[in-house]
Amino acid sequence: LDAYEPKTKAAKYPTPGVLARHINRHTKQTPALDLIDQALVQAFNTPDARLIISMPPQEGKSVRVAGDFPVWALMHNPDCRIVTASYGADLATRNGRAIRRRITSNDLGLTIARDNGAVGDWTLDGHQGGVFSIGIGGGVTGRPADMLIIDDPIKSRAEAESSAYRERVWDWWTDEASARLAPGAPVVLIMTRWHTDDLAGRLVERDVEAGWRVLNIPAQCDDPDGDPLGRQLGEFMTSARGRTRQQWELRKSTAGSRTWNALYQGRPA
Repeated sequence: LDAYEPKTKAAKYPTPGVLARHINRHTKQTPALDLIDQALVQAFNTPDARLIISMPPQEGKSVRVAGDFPVWALMHNPDCRIVTASYGADLATRNGRAIRRRITSNDLGLTIARDNGAVGDWTLDGHQGGVFSIGIGGGVTGRPADMLIIDDPIKSRAEAESSAYRERVWDWWTDEASARLAPGAPVVLIMTRWHTDDLAGRLVERDVEAGWRVLNIPAQCDDPDGDPLGRQLGEFMTSARGRTRQQWELRKSTAGSRTWNALYQGRPA
């Protein structure tokens, strides 16, 4: 009965977004987050799925993918061993703590094991599943991953412009992270695009056989025929932060074309 309880509760939350609204009544659900939810559920249920999500900063993608999604995944499979990675150990640890807090603060049918409950490295009581959080470049030796979530591997333009740092991130992916994936493990990369040669750009160009799916949600529609949200030309996305059209226009003007195209449109050049 105890083993069945999380699955029973999981049925109440068909998407990470539904779970997020249960955990936090202040959660803002937008059409963009609806698309992300659909992509996450599909990736979770597809063996060896490879998913890249890019969206403007501060619009809820990291909270949803690196915070709510791991909890949702563990509710559906308490034995899922999840590795989450971010550009730095501090952010990774913060994500691990946030995931754990969602479990300890809510009645979700999950319990953190008392003998393995560190902030960035914990398992569920009675199950193999849990979360191990590391910074990019951190060792994952001996850590099999049933799911890997990479959240913002690049934190700034300075890092993005550094060929040495981009190579470091790539080496971490090829030499360490990808080697720890269990058969069938999905990988989800979420990031704000900075450079054509960032991790997302390299994966699409070099890891073709893996079949990476790219979900890019630009702040403003510049192609009505291919817009993922079905918007009209020039229409801005519904903002999780409540930005008005005037505020979007101001952000666009302040950012300048290079930053706007990369960070907000997901098309670095």
